[in-house]
Amino acid sequence: MATEMGDYPRDLIADEISPGVAALVRDLAGRLLDGPTVEHRALRGQLGEARIDRVTLTGAGLYAYFAHPRGTPSVSPPEMIGGEVEMHLPELDAPAGSLLKVSDGRLDFVEIYTFGDRPWPDEPKGVSFGEPTPLPIPTQAI
Repeated sequence: MATEMGDYPRDLIADEISPGVAALVRDLAGRLLDGPTVEHRALRGQLGEARIDRVTLTGAGLYAYFAHPRGTPSVSPPEMIGGEVEMHLPELDAPAGSLLKVSDGRLDFVEIYTFGDRPWPDEPKGVSFGEPTPLPIPTQAI
């Protein structure tokens, strides 16, 4: 049975997140952090230690939120948002997009959003990725 748009948003706690959605989020986050800077390297380290704490399914995509162990080092600048990895799924009539948010110097969430008329599936299958544009790291003037 198809899920209706009125069934959203839906929050999933950690033990309700399917292995497929968790793997997609981690793969996508890795692509969004595949940049050359020390900040990208530090954020990839955070990703390796973080757990996906919850996922909010919106019907037009999702937000996947990370939780970090106590003492996780932060990066600077502490607030960043961006990156892009286009995704193609057989269930969609247009590509989906994505971005990553850093808050207080730590990975905060990955967002997936759709452009077309068909809703993002709760359990995506057959995802193919476009060329990634990693999270931009602002340079600070000295």
